[in-house]
Amino acid sequence: MTELPFLIRRGPHRLAAVLHRTGSRHRRLVILAHGFTGLKSETGRLFVMTARALAARGLDVLRFDFMGSGDSSGEFTAMTPCTEIADLHAVINWARHHGYRQIGVLGLSLGGGVSICAVAGRPVGQIGALCTWSSVPSFKFWRRRPNDELLDPQNCSRVSPRFFTDRPVVDIPSAYATIPCPKLQIQGDRDLPGFRKGFEKNMRTALPPKRHVVVPGADHVFSRASDRRKVIRLTANFFVKHLG
Repeated sequence: MTELPFLIRRGPHRLAAVLHRTGSRHRRLVILAHGFTGLKSETGRLFVMTARALAARGLDVLRFDFMGSGDSSGEFTAMTPCTEIADLHAVINWARHHGYRQIGVLGLSLGGGVSICAVAGRPVGQIGALCTWSSVPSFKFWRRRPNDELLDPQNCSRVSPRFFTDRPVVDIPSAYATIPCPKLQIQGDRDLPGFRKGFEKNMRTALPPKRHVVVPGADHVFSRASDRRKVIRLTANFFVKHLG
């Protein structure tokens, strides 16, 4: 297994990425989309641990920084949900261009909502499986007003007012209801306020196959080592099963 850092072009921007390459002939890839103010390594190196665990199961993995985050070009103040959806489309296009036909997507928190909207916007069959961790259940519910703006501790920048208006036309619940590929949502029963209840509603209208796992005692980013091991194991089993 090798871990290759490289850049993906998206318009004028360059998205910093790391490809965990197994050398498997099956050409299966899982793309990891980080959360709000997160990085391609994620909190406590959660995405590094996840990528290596998936690679150990024979899956190539690509983790990347959204525009304005981490090592990618651009400014955090220019980031919106729609720019992140465009970033993820660019990464999926890169994967398909490089011969990956069995593609899975894993998104955490904001990256979960972004993943749902991006996958819903792809032609049927391009994405083989979608897993979300602690996903934002609705953009209408989450960070709706400019006075909710947050400071990014990574670069001491605040989101712009455009962050609260540049949202996809089709919100997360409606987008999730149209996705035909297998879906897994994992979150803790100590997730952020409204997240669990919101995603329970999304699950009711989602197409099968679907599964909603709530981890007792787990927080938004699965801080406990035992929770991380469980979530990574469930996720690896899910992708190995559904990506063939």
